[in-house]
Amino acid sequence: MLNMANATRQLTRRAAAAIERLRKRAQLSREQHESANRLDPEAVRFFSRHYRPAAVGLVGTNDAVGRAIREAQKDITADGQPSLWSHCFLLGDIRTDRRGPNGALSRSVYILESDLHADRSGLQLRNGAQENWVGKWCVERVEHAAVLRFPTTLRQRRLILATALQLAGEQLLYPVAELLGTWLAIGRQRRWQANPLLSPHALYCSSFVRHCYREAGYDPFAADVALSNTAPEDIARAGVQSGTLVRLR
Repeated sequence: MLNMANATRQLTRRAAAAIERLRKRAQLSREQHESANRLDPEAVRFFSRHYRPAAVGLVGTNDAVGRAIREAQKDITADGQPSLWSHCFLLGDIRTDRRGPNGALSRSVYILESDLHADRSGLQLRNGAQENWVGKWCVERVEHAAVLRFPTTLRQRRLILATALQLAGEQLLYPVAELLGTWLAIGRQRRWQANPLLSPHALYCSSFVRHCYREAGYDPFAADVALSNTAPEDIARAGVQSGTLVRLR
C-alpha cells in the first residue's frame, strides 16, 4: 500500500509539472503573438470614424502571407509595383462589447469576412466566412488601411450584409487552391475566365465581398474579371474610380 501511495504521488507530481510546462508554453505563445500584433488604436478609430454598414475595409499587411499576396498582384497594378492591399472585408455592425478598460462596456465595429484565422494558441482554426472584431486588422503588421463607401441604397446595404451573414451561417470555406488559381490567371492574363482551381462553396476575401455586392444588384468591381478571380487590388481600384476610397495610410 505504501509503494502504491508513493507511486501515485510521483505520478501526480509529474502530471502537475507537465501541466505547468504546457501552461508556460501557452503563456509564451500568447505573449509572442501579442508582441507581434500590438493593437493600433489609430486604426481602430479610423474604421469607427468611417463606419457605414456594408462599407468595404481594405488592409495591406507586411507579414509573409500579406507580402506574398501583394506581390502576386503587381501585374494588375497601375505602376507594376506590388499592390498595397492583401485583404478586404465588409463593415458589419456596431456592437456593445466589453473591450473597454478593465472589461468595461464599449461600442465596437464588427466585420464580416472570408479568412483563415488561427486563435492565439494555434490550436483552433477558423476557415471561411466569419464575423470578427475590427481590431483583428488594427495591429502593427497592418501597413495600409482604407475604407470604401460605395453609393448603395439602404436596401442594397441590408442585402449585402444579409448575404454575408447567411454565408457565415452556412460555413462557407476559404479556398487556398482558388487563391493560387487567381495568381495563375493573373500571370496568364486570363482573369476573364473562370478560376482554373474553382472550389465549390468557397470564396476568398475579395470574391466574398464582390459576391455579397452582386447579390444586392450592385457590382462596380472590374466587369472584365470573373468573380472567382477578383483580387483586393480590383476592390481598391473600384473605390478609387468612384471616389469613395478613404485611406488611413
